[in-house]
Formats: sequence, structure tokens, C-alpha cells
Amino acid sequence: MTLAIDFVNRQVHTQECSCCGTAIERSSSLVQRDGTAYAVYFAHCYAHGREAFVDVVLGTWSAAGASDHVTFGCRIGAVDGASEPPCSLVTGGEMAADDALFGAKLTRDDALRHPRLGDFWAVVDFVLKKDPTVRARIYG
Repeated sequence: MTLAIDFVNRQVHTQECSCCGTAIERSSSLVQRDGTAYAVYFAHCYAHGREAFVDVVLGTWSAAGASDHVTFGCRIGAVDGASEPPCSLVTGGEMAADDALFGAKLTRDDALRHPRLGDFWAVVDFVLKKDPTVRARIYG
């Protein structure tokens, strides 16, 4: 399986964090798998704590509608004693507007039981490696 970020249509914008006033960089794009639309991700990169929250929407992208879409979410960030910043499941799309694009927003417990959990982690690993905004925030 070969994944690719759609850098032509990738979007990045900055807004102020409501809790501390620092910048939040937001990055999003379509991810293709073997040349076909596969997922969409939304990364929210915070300056405090060198952390990012990533939502990944998986589903069918070639058909009209989003009836089979599911959204997973994770936090990526430093944890005492860890040599690499671990990823922890959180509710997917929790901060996103209610939009059919997101489909079912999975809680941590739902995500742990979902058959596409492995697909989600593959996209997160790929985003960590290839999205320059996320990579810079997490690894410096």
C-alpha cells in the first residue's frame, strides 16, 4: 500500500489558542492510497506541550454521500519517561463542526473495537512522517 498526501490541495492556517494565546497551526489534506482517495486528515498543532491532535476520516470517497464515514482521533505529544511522543486515542472529530463529512465520530472505546483501527494508525504514522507542519511541531 502506497500512501500520498495531496500537497496541491493541502491547507494550512493559523489561529490563536483560546487557553494561552499561542498559535495553533492547522493542517489538512486528502490522503490517497495507490492513487485513489482513501482518507482525509485534520491536524491541530499546539505550541504548548509540543502536541498535536489528529482526526482521520475514513470511508468511501468515490460515491456520493458520506454514509460509511468514520472519524478516529488521537493526541500526539510528550509523556514523561517516553523516548518518542506516544499517540493516544481520543474521540474523533470532537472539536469539529457537525458535518456529514465526519460520519460517526468514534469515542476511544468505539475506536478500539473498530475494524479500521489499523487503517487509522497507518494514516497517522504517514502524516507524522510526511506532513511538514505536524512533523515540525512534534519533532522540532
